[in-house]
Parts: sequence; C-alpha cells; structure tokens
Amino acid sequence: MPYPPGYGTYTNRYVQAEETSMKLQNIITLILFLFLSSCGMKTKKGLTKNYDENKTEILELKDYYNEIVPKGFIIRIRYNSSDNIDFFVYQPIENSEKLETLFQQWNLDMDDYEPENPRSDYDKKYNGLTNSFKEVKEKLNWTSKTFIDLYNKLENVNCMGISNRYPTEIEYGFKGMGAFSYLIFDENLNTELQEKYSDDCSQMFYKENVVLNYGSGAIGSYCTPEFKRTK
Repeated sequence: MPYPPGYGTYTNRYVQAEETSMKLQNIITLILFLFLSSCGMKTKKGLTKNYDENKTEILELKDYYNEIVPKGFIIRIRYNSSDNIDFFVYQPIENSEKLETLFQQWNLDMDDYEPENPRSDYDKKYNGLTNSFKEVKEKLNWTSKTFIDLYNKLENVNCMGISNRYPTEIEYGFKGMGAFSYLIFDENLNTELQEKYSDDCSQMFYKENVVLNYGSGAIGSYCTPEFKRTK
C-alpha cells in the first residue's frame, strides 16, 4: 500500500517532537530531583550544631557501640530506614593481625532477607565468608533488639550510621554523593594531630577529640569546600 505524499516528513517531525518532549520531561524530572535532594542535604553548620547539642549522647553512643561489638571485629552499619541497613562485618583471622570479610550486604531488609543459594563465585569472593544474616547475628551475639536499640540511639542524635574502626566514625548525613560524619578519638588531639586531621579537603579538626569528616561516594568530589580553612 503506497504511503500518502509527505508521510515520511510527517513521521520524522512526529518522532522529533516525541524525542523533544521526552528530553524536556527528563530535564524537568532531573531538576525536581536535584531540588528535592538539596532540601535534605546536610551542611557543616548543621554537623557542628548537632554535635554541640547532642555531645553527651553522641559520646555515650560511641561507648555503647564499642561495648556490643565483639573483640577484634570491625562492624559498619548504616540505617537506610528502621528495618533496612547496609551491613559490613569483618572478623579477625586466627594467629594474624589481619581481618577478613565475614558478611557484606547493601540494602538488607532485616524482616525479609533471604540469602542467595547457591552462592555465585562473585558473591563468595567479594561479599564475605557467609551470606546468612542469621548466622552472623548469632556469631556477634546480636538480636533483633540490638538493631532496634542501635537505630533508636542513632535517631536520638540525628545520625544514620556507625563504625567501630579507630577512631569511631558516626555518620551524620548526606551531602551530594558523599556523607558527613564525626571521627571520635579516645583522647583529645594535641596540636600536631589537630593539624594532621585538618587537610582543607575531607577532614577538619573541630574540638577536643572530634574531627569532622566528609567521605565521598562512588562518584563526586573527594573534598568539600566547607572544610577549607580561612588563612
């Protein structure tokens, strides 16, 4: 069946109009996303204000967490919600000073997690010796109540995550693709260490035993201009 005169031109214009409309929709969606994201972005001012207002509870959280983590283990946890976490557990290797990855899962739904079985070679190599959340909890002697209590303690100081690596790191919140956090040492930092942990980039000494930290994500700048000191 022959097409009417001008059919090809009309079709091309229609396709171009559709593509333009789609691009416009994508741009509007991106602008809205960036606007909504920026509304919840954290700042250095908020970071310091939060510490000053919740200092006692933040330091108590540090001590509490280091008490519940078994000796020799390093555990990093970030709450995406009350029942969804990023959870990384590293255990000591016998007769060694090194650690090995026991368990590693992003976006773990604690109420509905089913480990993949059989495990892929990639999962075995990069995500730990086990993918059983139940097994890990038993090894750590953690219960569901442990996770609830920890979530509530973090919420109480407006924070979202914690790690017991030295110094203890307590995550405050996101800025862009990165996140602000507190590095809390056991002792107050002397002048030399204060300078060491102020690099005009990702770390800045705040006061006493506290360093402000900015960790970038997979993409984005490693530095934050908010940590640039005035000379």
